[in-house]
Amino acid sequence: MKTILITGGAGFIGSNLCEHFLSLGHKVICVDSFFSGKKENIMPFIKNENFTLIKHNIIYPLKQKFDCLDEIYNLACPASPMQYQFDPVLTLKTSVNGTLNMLDLARKYSAKMLHTSTSEVYGDPLEHPQKESYFGNVDPLGKRACYDEGKRSAEAMSKDYNLLYKVDVRIARLFNIYGPNMMFNDGRVMSNFILQALLGDNLTVHGDGQQSRSFMYITDLLNAFDKLMAVDQNKVGIGPINLGNPDERTMLSLAEDINRIIGEKSKIEMIPYDKIPERLGDPQQRKPDISRAKELLDWEPEVDYNYGIRKTIEDFRSRLDEKSKIVVFTPAFMPVKGPAEDATLEIAKRMINYDFDIITAKLSPELKNHEKIGRINIYRMGSGRNLDKYLLAFFGGFKAWQLHKKNNYQVAWGIMASYGALATIIFSLLTRVAFLVSLFEGKIDNTASIKKRLYSPIYRLIFRRAHKLQVVADLTQEQQAWLEDERVIRPVDLDKGLDYVMKKTREEFQQLEILTSRL
Repeated sequence: MKTILITGGAGFIGSNLCEHFLSLGHKVICVDSFFSGKKENIMPFIKNENFTLIKHNIIYPLKQKFDCLDEIYNLACPASPMQYQFDPVLTLKTSVNGTLNMLDLARKYSAKMLHTSTSEVYGDPLEHPQKESYFGNVDPLGKRACYDEGKRSAEAMSKDYNLLYKVDVRIARLFNIYGPNMMFNDGRVMSNFILQALLGDNLTVHGDGQQSRSFMYITDLLNAFDKLMAVDQNKVGIGPINLGNPDERTMLSLAEDINRIIGEKSKIEMIPYDKIPERLGDPQQRKPDISRAKELLDWEPEVDYNYGIRKTIEDFRSRLDEKSKIVVFTPAFMPVKGPAEDATLEIAKRMINYDFDIITAKLSPELKNHEKIGRINIYRMGSGRNLDKYLLAFFGGFKAWQLHKKNNYQVAWGIMASYGALATIIFSLLTRVAFLVSLFEGKIDNTASIKKRLYSPIYRLIFRRAHKLQVVADLTQEQQAWLEDERVIRPVDLDKGLDYVMKKTREEFQQLEILTSRL
């Protein structure tokens, strides 16, 4: 029996690695800050006597004392563009400070350490396929630099700890791993396409779709880890060793394959890069040369591409039944309604990967305190009088706090800049759940009118507190341009229809789920 510490153990690869070692009878210490890891991934292990969970951010040294540590697997780092660009400084600190702390721990306990690096160290490669000897083509000031350069620095530290302190560390460069427990909202192409197809959305392909990646199923990676840690370091050195599947696929062909396997009729939507500037700098080719892994580890991937995708789709389907929960605050809701309430109901119906609890004022004694419409729970506060909406900020925020203990809300959503938004602020202060406020304005007559409204005292309070703020309205180009200049505001053109509003709102929810884990 070995004692194995895994950083990022609640993430996609980390949780699969925890399960792998527990099944072999080893003791597993899972370290995770839950910035991008999910508690749901490790819940099956919590009652296992060989499993220990430590909630900790590895940018700070671990203070715990251990009887022994045989192996350390350093997986902790946001690994998708959406996550690592969300807080680039934290991403750099995780790669640099976090790896430094794990190397110190390995040195202290004489533990073997596997550091997971990435194919991103090759940047947008001028060599194809990529050998470990290739130095890469990386932009140190680009949008991906926080991840690329952080991982390159971590490799340099691993090399120097081996030279100076004889730490037994091995470096693995991973190429596009996929499989069960991938996050729905991580921004990776495989999870994006699968989720879009299951939800019946368009599959969004960037550019011309001819950029390529090489995808490897998670169990092939776990087998490679076993072999890499078992081989004598005199034979393998510190590496690096490419771990990936040389089976290269274009993004367009991947979208077509996922559509075919799921059997849905989702359309494939091509989006030019000038419409998504945050994706500029994406590597155009990615394919590993795994000659060293074959020679030194006697390893190569075995899982069939179509089998791996089917297993991943099965996992996504099963987890769609365990939806993230969002709490919504609105001054009025069904059957008392207006344009904002209609829009909220339609958006909630369309977002089948979320469950919604709506907290509203009762306003009429005939209405039930609690009822359910489809997947939507409605909780009404008050005695059924107009006064109820004025008390919603306090009673609604407290009610949501009580429900949060059971439902673990990932996002709060305030409708309109009024008592619902105030309830959202109070709830967020009590729980540290990130929140969005959506202002459904209908048609705005002129830019001056929206300026006057947005600069009123209640709007200013919401501006200061809201993590995300939408203005949903029939917007002229002038109004949209003015709103886009405001740092915290996301203008959404209602004239493009509710499907478009739903898509933009879901993007905000995905960002806020990440922020909630950080808060």
